[in-house]
Amino acid sequence: MRQSILSFVAVYAVVLCTSSCNGGSTSVPNLNTGSQAQFKQIERLGRPAVKELFQQFANHDGTNKTAPWQLPVSGQTLYQEIGSFTTSVAGRDAAHAATLQAILIPDEIAADLSKSGSAAYLGVETGGATGGTFGGRGLPDDVIDISLGAVFGNTLSALGLIPDDGKESPCLTTDNVSQKNAQDNVTPAVFPYGGAPH
Repeated sequence: MRQSILSFVAVYAVVLCTSSCNGGSTSVPNLNTGSQAQFKQIERLGRPAVKELFQQFANHDGTNKTAPWQLPVSGQTLYQEIGSFTTSVAGRDAAHAATLQAILIPDEIAADLSKSGSAAYLGVETGGATGGTFGGRGLPDDVIDISLGAVFGNTLSALGLIPDDGKESPCLTTDNVSQKNAQDNVTPAVFPYGGAPH
């Protein structure tokens, strides 16, 4: 029982600290001593691989220490780098870059708790074009392939968000890590919600 309580407190502290995303120190109650414990944000990972794909590595630290809606210290915002990477490296048009900027900033996974249904990665940001308006991220969602498809493939035009610019790079639309079998797409109804290891 004590271990369960300590595990809950640890998870609570991590969730509270990461969900605040204020880019500075965060205070949470230390249940053992009654005092306030201080945590400092050193990493920010809103959407998997977005910062890693679009942003120059030298600018990661500035982004890591800021909230998703703040300008990093370096002056190069993730918003700007999404635009410049999309047009210069990925070779896409300005509409593609602007749509990605609108969808991916702020760099946080949104969930609309007033909606019902299953989680759908980028569901809120795309108005339900990815499968539902609840948003969040379902366990079977292949977020890396979804992100790569949006940048290098025809995902945005297939969803009806923008016209196809005809500048896809199909060989870059997947990380080629596939699910092993159909069971990987089934989410059990009980905690921990992951499938059996294989």
